[in-house]
Amino acid sequence: METLKGKTAVVTGGNSGIGYATAKELKQQGATVIITGRRKEAVDAAAAELGVTGLVADQGNLAAIENLADTVSTTFGKVDILFINAGVLGGAAIEQATEAVFDQVMDISPAQNW
Repeated sequence: METLKGKTAVVTGGNSGIGYATAKELKQQGATVIITGRRKEAVDAAAAELGVTGLVADQGNLAAIENLADTVSTTFGKVDILFINAGVLGGAAIEQATEAVFDQVMDISPAQNW
């Protein structure tokens, strides 16, 4: 089924887990899919497995987000689907999370200009 044919989708954190599964489904439905992640090796491997475009971008870095938005806009034009999945886990259970860890986790945010 290609219900998303002609649509462009960006999946942040698409190199593993929920993002990977979402990218796979979007691809199967006919979308042109771009996945992102922080680790080049993981992004490249996932993109090759899925048959999608992989771009390295740290969603915790505003400059990287802006660069990603510019690259996607220039290369693919309009984004039809934006699946904000990238995130970080502060390395502690919520009960032990400090305010600084909480702020780090919550500060991971999407590009505003898509």
